Amino acid sequence: MSASYQTATTSTHDVSSRKIFATFFRIGLFTLGGGLAMATVVRHELVLKRNWVKDEDFLNEISTATLVPGAIAVNIAYMQGRKLRGPVGAFMAITGTVLPSFIIILLIATFAMPYFSYPKIEAFLHGCAVAVAGQIAFSGLIFARRNLHNIASGLLCLFGIFLVGFVHLHPVWTVISSGFLGYLLFTARDLKASNQKETNE
Repeated sequence: MSASYQTATTSTHDVSSRKIFATFFRIGLFTLGGGLAMATVVRHELVLKRNWVKDEDFLNEISTATLVPGAIAVNIAYMQGRKLRGPVGAFMAITGTVLPSFIIILLIATFAMPYFSYPKIEAFLHGCAVAVAGQIAFSGLIFARRNLHNIASGLLCLFGIFLVGFVHLHPVWTVISSGFLGYLLFTARDLKASNQKETNE
């Protein structure tokens, strides 16, 4: 079995609040870009490295985290922390995620702003931006592999790309429209499969 699809063996009570805070603090400290860029780091730390969460469950929860209002990084931390140790785990995961950003932004605003115009600093930040783009692309690849498993899913993806890229519809309305279309497509498919099963019986 591939490492990315291991079965999580750690129970909720085996993961201490301290470990949850330390893990998410490390994730928040070394993640550039936030949001979906953070998702690949969280997956590496929780699924592949520590085996705390099943890969399938993680990907399903990422889909939920991207749909509900709020920052994706905070949503991910809340859901994973709560899964690992209930409300206390959720609090520790969220605190660990946002605290590094708060500290670093405070330090940058206090000491580093005058140096951002230096060519070497600009080059470094440009390189970071390219790396973040790569992380987001990798996240998209992972989620596509998980969700684009039939023609209907592929059509929904193309429909979303069309609405955002060509019609210039707001992403929120694109998600709602795609969700409604997905409901119609998959409900009709499930109904057809159910009728066919009854016919065969």
